[in-house]
Amino acid sequence: MKKVDFINKDSLRIARENVGMATFFVSRKFSKSENDLVLSWEKGESLPTWTQVNKLSKIYNVPDLAFFSEHLIKKNKTIPDYRVSQGVEDSERVKKLVNLVIRRQEWLEQKLKDEGVKNTVQGSGKHLQTPVQLALFVKEKLDIDLNEIKRISGVDARRKVLKYLIEKAENCGIFIGKTISYHKIDVDEMRGLFVSNDYCPFIILNRRDSLSAQIFSFAHELAHLFRKTEAISNSLDFRKLNSGLNDEEIFCNRVAVELLLPRNDFSKTYYDKVDIDKFSETYKVSTLSIFYRLKDLNKIHVGESDNLENEIKNEFEKNLKNMRKKKGGNHVNNMKDSNGFLFNKLVSKFYFENKIGYTEASSLLNFSVEHLW
Repeated sequence: MKKVDFINKDSLRIARENVGMATFFVSRKFSKSENDLVLSWEKGESLPTWTQVNKLSKIYNVPDLAFFSEHLIKKNKTIPDYRVSQGVEDSERVKKLVNLVIRRQEWLEQKLKDEGVKNTVQGSGKHLQTPVQLALFVKEKLDIDLNEIKRISGVDARRKVLKYLIEKAENCGIFIGKTISYHKIDVDEMRGLFVSNDYCPFIILNRRDSLSAQIFSFAHELAHLFRKTEAISNSLDFRKLNSGLNDEEIFCNRVAVELLLPRNDFSKTYYDKVDIDKFSETYKVSTLSIFYRLKDLNKIHVGESDNLENEIKNEFEKNLKNMRKKKGGNHVNNMKDSNGFLFNKLVSKFYFENKIGYTEASSLLNFSVEHLW
């Protein structure tokens, strides 16, 4: 393939930053090697081919001719990199997770291709223009019943709700896993991750996050999946007031809100802290998400808003810290959780059908395959 003679490397960088993607993540769309092609293009160390430029334009959603103009592509407002954090050490942690997911996908894709199994829900909501429309579409496609979620009660209610939602997604061929404990990825770096694949799309949740926040993050990543917009997400905020979030993150957070907290359920003029706590128990999401939803609907007294927000934020952070102190589970149980039920199930299936051996199965699972039964 013929390489281009010139490209505006600064425009390449700005276009990538505008969609919140890290160079290594984009590079994996061009090559399976560890070489960071995109970084070398942005540094001017090498040039892409015309085919690669065309692919970049689709990933970044800009005309390919914009990369050859002397005028720089317009930069969005300050947007953090939602695929990796700003620190080098933190970036490496998330990078390891992303590469692990991609390796799982590469293995699964070949197996599922052989069986003619292709995912049909990924990207199926691209045509929908509003968060309300997409939320209703997701509920219908996955057969999610919000009333069933409300009826779940008890001390383990949130865990049961998360399990209910995950099972609905896995029934549609969506792979769900958790971060691996030894990666030590903090929620400020990543709350959720979606990596697309036509055969085995993956959603990963941060095991260090609260269950209520994981429920919200899961709904958010479902929105990315149905729109087929890959992302690492680290915010629960969905308000346009937050200029640190790009439009896609805000849209997907709004889908999560409409899916889990439909506006028609809030009919009172104003709500207070007692109401917020009750709603959190009913809908199984955090009091912070409930507060933002009510504030967005103008259901919080203006004079009480700031104090109430600070109180809820402090409670949220305190609960999160207490949860992190808890240590539990052995390596096998943690890895089962990290791999996800659907991944474990398929590895077991291929093993019993003699399509893979003991060593390969155990290597994929990161524990001895006999522990699956």
